[in-house]
Amino acid sequence: MLAKIFRLFGILTSGAVYKELCRWGLYYVYEHALPMKRLKVGSSPEIHPTVSLRFEKNIALGNNIILDMNCCLWASEHSMITIGDNTGIGPGTVVISSNHSFAKGRPAIEQPLNEKDIAIGDNVWVGANSVILAGANIGSGSVIGAGCVISRTIPADSVVVSGNRTLSIVKKK
Repeated sequence: MLAKIFRLFGILTSGAVYKELCRWGLYYVYEHALPMKRLKVGSSPEIHPTVSLRFEKNIALGNNIILDMNCCLWASEHSMITIGDNTGIGPGTVVISSNHSFAKGRPAIEQPLNEKDIAIGDNVWVGANSVILAGANIGSGSVIGAGCVISRTIPADSVVVSGNRTLSIVKKK
C-alpha cells in the first residue's frame, strides 16, 4: 500500500503531468475562451467548453442555442455562419463555411478556398456527428438526423435522414 502511495506521489510531482495540464489549459484558452470574446451570441447560450471556433467574428448565434461537446464552427474570412434561435447542434457536428477548390495541376494545399455562407434557421435540431458544408441553408423547424452531410438547401419543417449512402428529405406532418 505504501509503495502505491509513493508511486502516485511520484507521478503527481513529475514535470510531465504539469506540462500536460499546461498544454490542455492553453488549448482551452486558444480554442474556446479567446474566441468567445468576439462571438456574436444571443441570450442563454449553452456552449460546451470543447466547442472549436474559427473566424468567430463571422459567426452569429441566436437566443437559447445549444452547441454540444466537440462541435466545430469554422467560418472563413469571407463567409458567415448564422444559427437561429432555439437551435441545438449535437455532439461532434462540424459546420464549415469553406472548402478547397479542385483545380487540375495544382497541389491540394495550394488550392484557393471556396467560401459560402451557411444559414441554420430557428428551432432546428442537428443530430450528432453531422457535417454542414459551405452553402448549406437549413430551414426553420427542421431536424437533421445523426451523421448527415448537408451541402444544399433543406426546406423548412423537414426531417433529413441518411441511410444506404442516400439522403432522404421528408416533410414534417
